[in-house]
Amino acid sequence: MSQKGKNKAVIAEGLVFLDSQLATQDEVIQFIVEKALAEGYIDNQFALKEAVQKREREIPTAIGYQIAMPHGKTAAVLHPFIALLRTAEDFRWSEQNEERVRLVFLIGVPEESEGKLHLKFISQLSKKLLDDEFRQSLLTETNQHKIFEQLSAIDI
Repeated sequence: MSQKGKNKAVIAEGLVFLDSQLATQDEVIQFIVEKALAEGYIDNQFALKEAVQKREREIPTAIGYQIAMPHGKTAAVLHPFIALLRTAEDFRWSEQNEERVRLVFLIGVPEESEGKLHLKFISQLSKKLLDDEFRQSLLTETNQHKIFEQLSAIDI
């Protein structure tokens, strides 16, 4: 089913997960990188997980509004992607920060991609997430395909 990285969309329906019971940053990141591997977006889940966790140790990526945007740049990423995992309950994102999250957008970009690709993704996504209706829909919509379509409409 999965092709190796070529001609893949940045946002894929196979990387949208709703109402997960996961309740820690580590569990969420681990789950998403495993799925990214299964979908052919990465070739080494450990390298991506380490890149994401290294970034989190520098500055936690919870941005308010129950949202976190962990990201990593590594050669393990075959094709840039944005995954969304929505948890059933909000949880504390990091020890350094009281911020609670339910929407986790994990962004993976290849090491050799244009220098600021992940910043472009974060910027475009952040602009949409400022829209209350857009955000509310992400928190309440139960149809995975509708969430995928909503995210696919972002100009990335």
